[in-house]
Amino acid sequence: MNRFKKILAILFVILAGNTAIYAHGDDELEFFHPVTITSSKPLTVTDCISLAYQNSPKIKRQKYNLDVAKSELGLARSAYFPVINAGVGFYNENNSNHVYYDRHYRDLPSVGVSINKMVWDFGKTTANIKMQEFYKIGAEYEFMDSLCSTLFDVKWKYYNVLRTKAVRDIALENIRMQKEITKMMEGKHPDWDNAGGVMSANTIDYIAAEDAYKNAKVDLDNSMYIGKHPEYSIEQTDTFKYYVPKNMEDWKKEHKIHKNHVFGFKREDAPKIAYKNSPDLHVLIATKKAMKQSLNYVKRMYLPELNANVGYAYDHNFYASNNSLKVGVTLDSSINLMELRHSIKGADAQLALAQNEIDLFRQDLYFEIQRAFNNLDRVEEQLPY
Repeated sequence: MNRFKKILAILFVILAGNTAIYAHGDDELEFFHPVTITSSKPLTVTDCISLAYQNSPKIKRQKYNLDVAKSELGLARSAYFPVINAGVGFYNENNSNHVYYDRHYRDLPSVGVSINKMVWDFGKTTANIKMQEFYKIGAEYEFMDSLCSTLFDVKWKYYNVLRTKAVRDIALENIRMQKEITKMMEGKHPDWDNAGGVMSANTIDYIAAEDAYKNAKVDLDNSMYIGKHPEYSIEQTDTFKYYVPKNMEDWKKEHKIHKNHVFGFKREDAPKIAYKNSPDLHVLIATKKAMKQSLNYVKRMYLPELNANVGYAYDHNFYASNNSLKVGVTLDSSINLMELRHSIKGADAQLALAQNEIDLFRQDLYFEIQRAFNNLDRVEEQLPY
């Protein structure tokens, strides 16, 4: 899982505003640090993500799926382990008719031990193990994807709370200023009537903005999976600092000219970076590799299986005792040629479908990146105004 920790560490630094909480004794990011929600201490982006990581049923689901995949891989590997059989028995018989039967017949304890071992099945088990290994890799990436998806979702909801709060504060400021204008226009018709109409419109806008802010907080609660909607506030970030100034002079002192964000890579390299880091794409690739091994397994179904066994038994009955040692080697095979033919055709089709899904995802991801850059350019042009 080291590769996933490294990628997640990079993502977390970028998405949490370059603010990292480090674990004691190492330089790995502490993704699951304990968080207590109080009304006196604002939550940071890191706090909200940590809460979501601890509470999310979606992350737990992928963790359980990963545990199942590991178990399936262990079962596949167990085919190469020997099977040990052991038994002990005791038999006693009493007969009333001792003319034709012995009055008393007894087998003293009999003991038997045998070991059966699959020696070689011409690559069938090897293909099955490789298939389960790729499915496990896919489950690891799905688990990582659940972490990344949760991180992006919380960050989106976090900034939406900041945005809707700012819109609500602007609406409150509009009402405050309009009250002053209304006082100035008192008794002056039709200006006073017009001011009253604007006040009504501002009040309606404020009610809508307050409702949007409440829903944004509910969405953030939902992304963190915390119930009962506890009272808390969130901190502003380096990329989103907003307040309503008391006057324009204060605003001019605090205002900073917006500077466009500079990425640490060229735009034309963004698709390659996305292809390298996308958990969804890696899941598809791992699934395709697993399906290729499944095809190899199907093609080798008709090959025989070589087994070896050795066993020891001790029997002691009323008349005699016996020690026995049994050693055997078998080569078995059974095949339905028609079933094999259609199984191979079906596996080939599934493999082609998996490759098509990979190609489609790459294209969709490329265009998604282009749309993201276009949205960024639009926002950076709007911000100075």
